[in-house]
Amino acid sequence: MIRSLIKLYAMVVLAAALAVFAVNRSFVWMFYDTLTQGEREVRKGYAFVLRDYLDRAGGDRAAAITRLNQNAWEQFDFVDPATVPTLSAEQRDDLAHGKMVLQTNGRDYYLPLRDGSVLHAYNADMDYGRIRAIAYALIAVAALVPLLLWVWLHWRDLRTLEDAARGFGAGKLATRARLSKRSNVYGLARQFNDMAERIQGSIQHQREMMNGISHELKTPIARLEFGIALLQTPVPDTQRASRLDALRRDVRELDELVSELLALSRLEQGATHLVLMRVAVGEWLDSVVASVANDVADRQLSLTVHTDAAPAYHVCDPRLLARALLNLIRNAARYARNTITLRIEAGQAGALCVVVEDDGPGIPVPDRARVFEPFLRLDASRDRHTGGFGLGLAIVRRIALVHGGEVQLDAAPSGGARFTVSLPAMPLPLI
Repeated sequence: MIRSLIKLYAMVVLAAALAVFAVNRSFVWMFYDTLTQGEREVRKGYAFVLRDYLDRAGGDRAAAITRLNQNAWEQFDFVDPATVPTLSAEQRDDLAHGKMVLQTNGRDYYLPLRDGSVLHAYNADMDYGRIRAIAYALIAVAALVPLLLWVWLHWRDLRTLEDAARGFGAGKLATRARLSKRSNVYGLARQFNDMAERIQGSIQHQREMMNGISHELKTPIARLEFGIALLQTPVPDTQRASRLDALRRDVRELDELVSELLALSRLEQGATHLVLMRVAVGEWLDSVVASVANDVADRQLSLTVHTDAAPAYHVCDPRLLARALLNLIRNAARYARNTITLRIEAGQAGALCVVVEDDGPGIPVPDRARVFEPFLRLDASRDRHTGGFGLGLAIVRRIALVHGGEVQLDAAPSGGARFTVSLPAMPLPLI
């Protein structure tokens, strides 16, 4: 704090000294006309007395000037304006018209007399060095007091922010900088708190992900170990082939889990860069529906598609958006009784709305905000065999967010779940 105060104080004092020096040196020159007119008015009576005194002296003006110099602080003499190099043409013209002229140094002035001669007066500075020193010292002290208060307030708030950063770095993730909104570093503290909030959420999310991953891997790994142990025992070829098929299914399940985790991790960390392009919505939708049609038919469900209100084109990443739509359709297929309804609509300001509904049991209102959490299964009916790994809806939410949109869940008219993905209009990137 002391070092910062000294630096700031030195800069303030230096700037003030330079300002005083500049004022003393330049203001007479900058405001010459105004100051000259003021001096003429102020010295009007003084000029009258001088002229009268010298007029009464008659031909003995030299002796009068000598007596005047002996009794006045100013020093006087007679000059020829034509021989004074510092006088401008305008100043010589003023003297010719009987006007007093003040030099730009603020010390010399010239007074024309009634007979046409010009009296020169030189005003030497009084020795006010001690008074000036005291005045400048008072100014310096007056500048120091508010600087002390200003630096102390900053230092106090910065120390609070430093303590918060130290505590957060020591692992106390709930630490926040508590500063008044009137603080000059409140904006910095708010940015720190926002950063700490994001970091804490990210670390908490990673911990939850690790716990979920550990839990999800236990079952297939245990089945693989059990299957390998069974293969080591002598059995008929038909049973061996059945056990090998079971092992392959477990390996495929692990591969699917790893793929889902990698996709979610890239989306969460922002590693996936959007490949934006202008997509023909109808053609894109046909390809997505065709890829999932067999799965829906195998479950003896009907898929109804409504595109009457769909826009012709939309700028998006078709690969990511197709994955989100497939996840929603497959999720609906797990719980639908008879029908899955898919609608593509044009939203406000060029947005694209994708709506997927099912006629299943639906999701209770208290649980709707939680279904987008990774590895979440709401009840026993939504286990790994019916509800997948619990990552599909989390991936849908992240895909919507990276497009600048959102996904909402509410009840369908049939009583099932209705997911609505809203994607705002995006500019087509320049190539």
